[in-house]
Amino acid sequence: MRSVRPWHRLQWRLTLAYAGATLGATVLLLFALLMGLGYLLLRTDLPVIGMAEETLAFAPRLAPAMVTRPPDVAALEQQLSREFARVRATDLPKGPLEVRLEVAGPRRGVARVFDSSGGEVLTLSVEPEALVRVAASARTAEETLLLERALSGASEPERLASRGEDGGMCFATPIRGQDGRVLGAVVVRLDAPFAMGDFAASVVRVITSSGVMLALLSGLASLLFGAFITRRLVRRLQPMIDATGAWARGDFEAVARVPGGDELAALAEHLNQMAGELRTLVTLRQELAASEERNRLARDLHDTVKQRLFATAMQLGAARTLLPRNPEKAEAHLVQASELVGGSQRDLMAILRQLRPSAQRESWTTQLSREVETWSRRTGISAETRLSEDALPAHVAEALTRIVQEGLANIARHSGASRARVSLERAGPSRYTLEIEDDGRGLPATRSGGMGLDIMRERAEALPGGGFSIGSEERKGVRLQVTFHAQADGS
Repeated sequence: MRSVRPWHRLQWRLTLAYAGATLGATVLLLFALLMGLGYLLLRTDLPVIGMAEETLAFAPRLAPAMVTRPPDVAALEQQLSREFARVRATDLPKGPLEVRLEVAGPRRGVARVFDSSGGEVLTLSVEPEALVRVAASARTAEETLLLERALSGASEPERLASRGEDGGMCFATPIRGQDGRVLGAVVVRLDAPFAMGDFAASVVRVITSSGVMLALLSGLASLLFGAFITRRLVRRLQPMIDATGAWARGDFEAVARVPGGDELAALAEHLNQMAGELRTLVTLRQELAASEERNRLARDLHDTVKQRLFATAMQLGAARTLLPRNPEKAEAHLVQASELVGGSQRDLMAILRQLRPSAQRESWTTQLSREVETWSRRTGISAETRLSEDALPAHVAEALTRIVQEGLANIARHSGASRARVSLERAGPSRYTLEIEDDGRGLPATRSGGMGLDIMRERAEALPGGGFSIGSEERKGVRLQVTFHAQADGS
């Protein structure tokens, strides 16, 4: 198992993801809160009601200037300017950490003072830095309505405040004397404090300007909290990591134990069940492999040693018959028997090499050609070989060798042929054809498949894309054909 780099560990990746998500959520939440504040300031009645309450608080200070006849306009202007300056002063930041949200500068509008009969005494234009006296102008419907309520003695801020559809504000307050009599009224109309687009841009500037501190505070908090949470998660994952590592090494006795009743515990339980089923499957596979190996050895012994021993017995029988009257021919049969015994020994050694593999010194086509030559010399049947030199996979070459050996043994026993041919040719980019044919008597009209024919068919069909066919005509011999797919090792 390859080692995991520290910064690639799940704990740190989850911690950083948690910190990033927390920081992003914090920024989005702050933006949403500030935009909510902007909506509150622009669309609700709370700000204008607050201004009406503040005007009600300082309105009694205007009463001395309204008692005189005519009212003292200069004193009224001076008092209103003083109150205006005081309100502006309260807008300044109170400390180094206070963030000031400026959206569109000071509001503009008009402030009017009326006497008890509704006559306009003073008109002031609300400018960014001061109040400026201007000539009287026509009142709006909202101003007229709120003036009537103020002169009638209304003192509820909700009745003395109004919000326009465009966000503009209008509020009024009565001016009362010491005896409670209404001496006049103040009516103020202000434009919308800002536009939502300007407010959103200002919010973005505030978040950007304070982003470093925000990132440090929220990032540090989320890193600490994320490390604490993910450490527990990784601890609960560790038993599954250890168990799966043991399973990868072949130790299926390991068990992943994760306490708790959540999804991780359920996952560990499912993994343990899978490991048990895999352990059973591996056992079955091993038993099946052992059975297949026994069957393969049985086929190999049948195709090689059995056939050679059968031929050896025939040669020894012929030698025993000829020995009394023709010792020279008997000796020739004994030589053939000796060669067959040597071939059987080589076959047994080949099987032993398969059980304990070792390096091969020559190609399989060379070995097969020698096999055919030995068979031809032993049987007296002329044999021709034409084999492709492609280096086929070992299991394919082994199967083809056994098929050729069984096919030649059948020719020697049953065909009465004088000539045989073995060929292996490439029929496509990765397709090959093996043919074994003779010029013997052919197959009988009625026959039952022997074990050798069945084994050849089984071996052929076990090859990749393998097929097996047999054709025969009377007095024209038999032709066996095996087709298969195989990728040459050198291509």
